[in-house]
Amino acid sequence: MKFFTNLPKTTFESTAGSYTISDFFTYLDVVNTQVQETSVLVDNQTTLIEASNTVYGDPNSFWAFVAANNVINPFELLSPNSFIFSEDTTQNINLTLLPTPTAVTGGTCFFVGSLILPYAGNTGGIYLAGSTGNFNLNNGFAVIEQSSFYDGNMVISAQAGVTQNFIIVGATAELVTVLNKTGTAGYVWGGTYYTGNKKYYADKVVSQTLLKDGKTIFKEQTSSNPTLDTYLPYSTPIGGSTTYSTTTAAKTNDNKNRLIQAYVSNQLGLIQSSFITTTYK
Repeated sequence: MKFFTNLPKTTFESTAGSYTISDFFTYLDVVNTQVQETSVLVDNQTTLIEASNTVYGDPNSFWAFVAANNVINPFELLSPNSFIFSEDTTQNINLTLLPTPTAVTGGTCFFVGSLILPYAGNTGGIYLAGSTGNFNLNNGFAVIEQSSFYDGNMVISAQAGVTQNFIIVGATAELVTVLNKTGTAGYVWGGTYYTGNKKYYADKVVSQTLLKDGKTIFKEQTSSNPTLDTYLPYSTPIGGSTTYSTTTAAKTNDNKNRLIQAYVSNQLGLIQSSFITTTYK
């Protein structure tokens, strides 16, 4: 972090106290500064300012976490909180889109931001908006929030504008219409499809690991088209095991390391004496 020495200092207030950003061109040589580090258990339910107040008794020392972990963006440092992850994704659904209700291949994947709407029969004259497209903007919709063009699986947001969801986990395939997002230009009609491989996002398989061998494939168990790995020669795994261990989105979040590095508190003085300041004139 670099801050000009002679620029005005800015003080920010928080529930844990105030902290000041100053010295725009002051920076710490983290490579050549040899200080002891320890681990701190923290996730994104706690801010770095709160963690700094807890660990160092000073909310102004949150920079020590950034430096100790050698990161630039502090918002990428903390792992998602398990409870918040569960609450935020409880209505998100993983699915594939297929040409018929019984199809297992021939699926289509769409860009993030595209809309999925319940199928609606065309009515009225061809000059009316409701006569083409098989959708009704007055009905509900869901936004595609994640897309895998490798295995064809997508994750949709909570369904809006309806009293009862039109895509239901555990129900038979629903017929839906897609409006495909085209950059910043808007949407174009993407076609009508049947839903498949429906499961709540927390249960979505994000990777499969072959036991003993340790070979990992990052894809859902069910794809809407054959994936490249299915065409590759099959290697005999170590120990003869052919069983894959699956990892879900929820398990992946739970397994994320919530231990971040922190400088030992009694060495903060040593660190501060190692700052290099460029004088602004």
